[in-house]
Amino acid sequence: MRTFLIWVTIAIILVLNYNIERYVLEDIQIITAIGYDYMEDDTMRGTVAAPFYPQGQDVKPINASFTASGHTIHSIRQQFQREAQRKLASGRLQSILVNKDLAERGVKKVVDSFGRTTFIGRDTKLAVVDGSTKKLLTSNYPNAQNLSRYLSDLLEESIVRMAPNTGLHSFLSQMEGFGQDPFLPLLKREHDHIHYVGLALFKDEKYVDSLSFREGYIFKMLYENFKYGIYEIKYKDTYISIENLRSKVKYNISGSSTRPVVTIHVSLEGKVQDAYGVPLHTQKRIRKVEVEWEKETLEKAEKLVRKLQDIGTDSLGIGEKVRSHFRHFNKSSWESLYPDVQVRIKIKTNIINTGIVE
Repeated sequence: MRTFLIWVTIAIILVLNYNIERYVLEDIQIITAIGYDYMEDDTMRGTVAAPFYPQGQDVKPINASFTASGHTIHSIRQQFQREAQRKLASGRLQSILVNKDLAERGVKKVVDSFGRTTFIGRDTKLAVVDGSTKKLLTSNYPNAQNLSRYLSDLLEESIVRMAPNTGLHSFLSQMEGFGQDPFLPLLKREHDHIHYVGLALFKDEKYVDSLSFREGYIFKMLYENFKYGIYEIKYKDTYISIENLRSKVKYNISGSSTRPVVTIHVSLEGKVQDAYGVPLHTQKRIRKVEVEWEKETLEKAEKLVRKLQDIGTDSLGIGEKVRSHFRHFNKSSWESLYPDVQVRIKIKTNIINTGIVE
């Protein structure tokens, strides 16, 4: 009984002395996007987008931003507050951007700090910017009144249809774990718009190369099951657009732990959307288009895998798939083994609709 009373007393003391910091929306500015640029001598420049909501009813947010430099993100964050008229809060941070120069030198000191905080959500998106993140976050865009909403919609709704979904926690898992190197969307500001230009490839924490927009679509096909998107193939003297209705991928591992053979099976189902001048009223003609679709996609996929092996980045996670297949697997030898691993790709296509005309 005495022990019980002691614990009750301790609990009451803790509850009465625990101070929960409260945030009132009218008294704070919410950071929705943040970007970091490499400067010099290991100095970073940070820029935050923190929309300002004036008092009143049905008011529209005013785009506001703050910029500061420092060696760590926490020292930069402290300097942001020197300019902000309200307390800055990051509980709704949606996008973290890193420019390519900084990514080439390593992003761990940026993302690791965000990964440690409990105020950042699991759906926070990361991206690499070809150019200045400050310019991207402080520019006006005619197609969007709210920069933060424009950027988050681009990363969460649009790009995921063309590239694998990436977030803070998945990036950290890939960076710290074994068997897969990270990748992120690569953005660029062009002509008053933010463009998705491809995928940024990493070796551990450092940016090493990139895939173009079209290569990124093939990468998604080899990486995960998905819908949406358009395949454009050349057929004779014209081009045919095929809408992706369903794409499935499966990995089979054979051989030995020292000489593994990886076979990637991809099945594609599509609907012809544009085939000007190409009659598709018979199954024989449709099959000819399917064969050309298989051939062209296979060539692009094999070229992509060779590129990844040549630069030594295992973005597809082949290492993890091989490790999980063999009981006695030597992790230390995988890095030297990976560039020469035999990867076979088999693609099967099926056109299930050619339009109402046929």
